[in-house]
Amino acid sequence: MTGVRSLEVRLGDVRVGYLTCYPDEKTIFIVDETYIALGPARPILTLSMARPADEERTQALLRDERHKSASVNAPPFFSNLLPEGGLRTRIAQRLKVHEDREFPLLTALGHDLPGAVVLAPADTPDHLRPEPGAAMPAAARELAELKFSLGGAQLKFSMLRQGERYTLNTGGRLGDYIIKPPSPDYEAMPRIEAATMETARAAGMDVPEVALLAPEQIEGLPDMSGYRPGEPFYAIRRFDRPAGGRMHVEDFAQVFNLRPSQKYNRVNYDMIAQTLLHYAGGLPDVKEMSRRLVLNVLLGNGDAHIKNWSLIYTNPTRPRLAPAYDLVSTVAYLTHDKTTALNMAGVKRFDTIGFDTFAALFARIGLHDHVRDDLMESVRSTTRRVLDAWEHCFAAAGVPDHLVQRIEAHIRAMTLSRA
Repeated sequence: MTGVRSLEVRLGDVRVGYLTCYPDEKTIFIVDETYIALGPARPILTLSMARPADEERTQALLRDERHKSASVNAPPFFSNLLPEGGLRTRIAQRLKVHEDREFPLLTALGHDLPGAVVLAPADTPDHLRPEPGAAMPAAARELAELKFSLGGAQLKFSMLRQGERYTLNTGGRLGDYIIKPPSPDYEAMPRIEAATMETARAAGMDVPEVALLAPEQIEGLPDMSGYRPGEPFYAIRRFDRPAGGRMHVEDFAQVFNLRPSQKYNRVNYDMIAQTLLHYAGGLPDVKEMSRRLVLNVLLGNGDAHIKNWSLIYTNPTRPRLAPAYDLVSTVAYLTHDKTTALNMAGVKRFDTIGFDTFAALFARIGLHDHVRDDLMESVRSTTRRVLDAWEHCFAAAGVPDHLVQRIEAHIRAMTLSRA
C-alpha cells in the first residue's frame, strides 16, 4: 500500500474524528477537538471512551491514545464493526485484499456498518457525504450485493423488506432485516433460533420481530444451492435501522476494547452487569440481563459471548441494553456443551447455576436488601415463564422432535428448573 489514507468518522451529522492508515499499515484513530468541545451533549461513539455524567473522565478517555492504534488490523472499536467468518471472506475476495487488512474493508463498507457510524474518505466534500438511506459510494458498489457489514461468524445478510419479500437489491437503501440462511452443518438452525427468541418474548424479554421465511421470499442471493434444502430462512428486524434511518449501537467487545477473537474471555457477566448498572440503564437493564441469563441456562445457550450483548443509544448521551439477538439453544446440537459462554459469579456449568448464583451475581455488583429481593423475584418468575412457554414455542416453529428431546433432557438436569 502506498500513501496515507484517511476516513472521516461520523455519527449522524457530527464528526467524531479521523481513522488514518499509513504506508506501514499502522492505523490510528484521532478524536477531533471539535467533538471533544461539544461537552456533555456530544453523542457517545463508544462507552469505552465515555463516562456519562463524568465529563472530566470522558475527556481524559477521548484523549487517551491507548486502544486507538493497530497494525494491519483496525483499532478494536472499528475492528468489531466488521463481519467475521464466511461473509468477511467473501467481501475480502471481492475486494482482492487479505481479510486481515481491515482498513480497505472499512473503506468499502463504511456506508453500511452496524449502528450509526459512517466512514467516508476524508477528502469527500461535505455535500457528497452519505446521508441516511443515500445511495452507496463507489467502493461499496464494487461489492455488488455484499455491500454491508454485520458482526458474527454465522453467514447472514442485511436485506430490505418489500411486502412479503426480502431483497439484497436495496437500490442503495439500508437493509432493515437480517436474514440467516439454513446452515448446511446444523439441522433446523433457523427454527431453533426463532423458537428460542419467541420463548424469550413469551417470558417478557425485549426481542425484535422475528420470522421464518420460505426460500421463495428471498431475492438476490448469489447462490441458493449451498443452503440446506427444504428448510426456512431466519429473519430478524434490525433495531439499529428504525424507519430506514440509523440508530447507534455497540457490542460489549467494543465497550471493553477487545477484539472479536477475545469474545469468550477477559470479561464475565458480572462486568457486563456492573457496566449496565453504572453507565447504562441501571436496575431495569440489570433485570433484563438477568432474564436473558435465566433463558440461556434453561435452554442451554452456550454462545452468549460479549459480542452477543449490545448497547443501544436511543438517547445519544446515555445507552441502554439493546434488545436480545442471537439467542439459540446450542445444546440441541452440542451435547457436550455444558457451560455458559462467560463466568457468572464465578460459575460456568449450566447444571450448577441456581437461584443462589443469581443472588451472588447481584451481591458482587453491589446490590443488596430489597433491591436484590426484587431482582430475585424477577429471576424466579422468568424461570417459571420460560418453563411454561418453551415447548409451545418450539412446536410452533416446527423444531424436529429429536432436537426438542435433547433440550428437554438438558432442562431436566438443571438446578434452576428443579428449584
